[in-house]
Amino acid sequence: MMGTLHSIDPAELAKVSDLHLLARTVVDGIMGGMHRSPHSGSSIEFAQYRPYAQGDDPRYIDWVLYARTDRLHVKQYEDETSLRCTLVFDCSASMDYASSAVTKFHYARMLLACLATVLHHQRDSTGLVAQRGESIGYVPPRSRASHLRRILVDLDNLKPLGASDATGALKYLGDVIQPRGMVVLVSDLLHPLDEMIAHLKSIRARRHDVIVFQISDPAEQSFPFDKTVTFVDAESGAEQYAVPDTVREAYLANRREHFDALRRECLASEIDLAEFTTNEPLDRALHHFLHHRAHALMTASMKNARAGVGAR
Repeated sequence: MMGTLHSIDPAELAKVSDLHLLARTVVDGIMGGMHRSPHSGSSIEFAQYRPYAQGDDPRYIDWVLYARTDRLHVKQYEDETSLRCTLVFDCSASMDYASSAVTKFHYARMLLACLATVLHHQRDSTGLVAQRGESIGYVPPRSRASHLRRILVDLDNLKPLGASDATGALKYLGDVIQPRGMVVLVSDLLHPLDEMIAHLKSIRARRHDVIVFQISDPAEQSFPFDKTVTFVDAESGAEQYAVPDTVREAYLANRREHFDALRRECLASEIDLAEFTTNEPLDRALHHFLHHRAHALMTASMKNARAGVGAR
């Protein structure tokens, strides 16, 4: 049983050739009802705090903020709250791997199409950075409907190609985007650790909110192979003959060490990193993003409120 539309098996979604239709179907299932507010005259999207004024509904007073500042503030809600977000797509050849019906690349592209559509629903400005072999394509953030179509067309035309260079895309991005936005990296993170961490930290240091979606194939997590096999590096073409029972433990230990180190560094720099596998419905990743977005907007609004209080 597939349940709701947004919980459709990724293998079934991958059969949909129209990326715009796919994203709209998934996102409409998730977003339906999200903006129906129990508060008359406002949406559920929190916008900011403002000082309490006589006649304000006391239900909107934030008593936690009052305890911190000794001043009454109410939560304001708006029909929309804007964000400037740039999506970064790792299109390297390693993303073309699949142990079943859906490659990491195809799953990432479906996720990015849904993220772009979610951002458009929220009236956010959305941009795209994608590695294209040795070159990097950049679409600056905009919020128009025609801009969403451009991003979806670009995503549809991308192919997995070349060596891993998500770090190059991040370096490029750090040079072209304005500070104080959101950056979303979608990648398998099979890159040199030090370079990846350095570029993520550099973007974070420019006051961007950074979220990383690690896309993994289930076989990469468990190494389920039980017969002798020749592995071929998708990026270099190098071949490695292996007997699974003799290398499984070392492989899993090396993988765990690599990603544990990356997670520690991301946590220390307040970078959100979450792993998703290609057999998981997209709704888990999208709900994770929506939760992160709401938290980021609330945190920014609270900082603005504190700054306003301090200026009095």
